[in-house]
Amino acid sequence: MNPRQLKFLLALFLLVSLSACSKPTYSKKGVKDSIKKLCKDEYNLDVDVKILDSTLGVLIPINGLVSPDLKLNQKAGKKIEDVALSIHRVAMSTDRPLKFYVLTARDTKVLGAEFVLTGFLYDVVRVRLLDISRGEYYKRILRDFKFDPVLLGKSKIEELIKALNEGSPLVRDIKPIFYPLYTIGKKGTQKIEIVKIYSKEITTQEALFYLKTREYYEPIQGFEVYRAIFPSGFTNEYLILVNISTLTNPIKEIVSRYFYSEKEIGQRDLKSTFAQYKDIAYIGLDGLPKKDLKLDWFLSQQIARRIKILFREDKHLKDRFVVESSEGAMDNKRFQFKFSITSSAPSTEDNKIIYSKILKLIGRVLHRYSFEGFKGVELINAKPQEKKIYLSKGELEDFRKDRIKIEDIISH
Repeated sequence: MNPRQLKFLLALFLLVSLSACSKPTYSKKGVKDSIKKLCKDEYNLDVDVKILDSTLGVLIPINGLVSPDLKLNQKAGKKIEDVALSIHRVAMSTDRPLKFYVLTARDTKVLGAEFVLTGFLYDVVRVRLLDISRGEYYKRILRDFKFDPVLLGKSKIEELIKALNEGSPLVRDIKPIFYPLYTIGKKGTQKIEIVKIYSKEITTQEALFYLKTREYYEPIQGFEVYRAIFPSGFTNEYLILVNISTLTNPIKEIVSRYFYSEKEIGQRDLKSTFAQYKDIAYIGLDGLPKKDLKLDWFLSQQIARRIKILFREDKHLKDRFVVESSEGAMDNKRFQFKFSITSSAPSTEDNKIIYSKILKLIGRVLHRYSFEGFKGVELINAKPQEKKIYLSKGELEDFRKDRIKIEDIISH
C-alpha cells in the first residue's frame, strides 16, 4: 500500500469511526433535525433535509438568489456558505456513515434558478488533515449555477394546459396536436386534466415529460360515434420535449398517444419511448437528492469540470485553446469524457497536447482518490471526424508514470 492510499484510508477511517471512542455529538437518527436546528439557531435559516443511504441533501429557499445581472447574489452566497458549514459540522461529528452531500439553493422569486454544491465528505476530512490543499479541495466540489429545465418545463406545460382549457387564442394553432380532443369536441367544452406527470432531464438544457391526462368534452354533431372509443373523461398520454435555451418558447415538441392515419386511429407506445431516455438529474423537483450518489459518477463529473479549469488556468493552454464543452459519464465501468476543444492556431500538435494534458489530469485525480473501480478511460473530442481514444486502467497508470508516450496512444 502506497502512502497516498494509506492517507485516503486514514481519512475514511476517521469519518466512519469518528465517534468510536466517545459519544457522537449528533446521533444517527438526529442528523436531519440537527442540521435544521443548527441553521435556524445560528443563522436564522429554514432548510429541508433528506438522507438517501449515504447521501445527505439540504435545500435552502432564498428570496433573491439571482442578482439583476443573472449572477449569484452576494448575500445569497453567504447564506449558502453558512448552510455548507452546518452540513460539515454535523457530518464530521456523527456516527451516521455519510459519504456525499448535496446543497441546493433555489430562488423563490426566479423560477428554476438554483445553485447546487455537491461534495465528497472524505475530501472535507482530508483538507482538515492537510492531506490536500484548499485549492485542490475547491476543485473537487461540483458547483452548478443554472436554471433547472425540469422545474421550468413543468411550469410551462401547466401554463399550456391552462391556456388550452381557457380557450386562449395564443394556443389556437397547436390544438390539433392534442388529438382527438380538439378534433371531435365541441368548442368550449374541452378540458384537459393532468393526472400524472413524469420528467427526465436529458441534457443540461432539455427535459422530457410523460403526461397522463383525463380529458372531457361534448362531441361535435356528427362525431357522437367517437363516444364509444373516447367517452368523456377518457385517458390520454403525451410526450413533451422542453428546451430552456429559448425561454420565450421552450416547448419544442408534443407527441400525442393517439393519431389518425389512413382512415383509422392509431396509438403510440409513449411509455416505452420515455423509458428509453436516461435521466441525468440527481436532484428532484423538491430540490433534494433523488438517488444515492456513487464515487465513480462523482469522479466523472469532477474530472469533466476540471478539464475546463485546466485549459482556463494553465498559462500555456489558455491563450491557445478554448473548451467549448466537457461532459463526463461512467458506463459499464468505463469513464467516458466527451469534450469540444478548439485551437486559435490549429496545428498537427494540437491532438497530442489536448489528449496528453487530459490524460495526465485523469490519471492524477484517480490516483489521488486511490480509485480502482474502473476498467478504462475513453476520450472523445466532439470535433468532426475525430477518433476516440481508449486506455485501459493499466495503460492509464503507465502513461501517468511516463512509461508510454502520447504518440504511441494516438497512433493506435
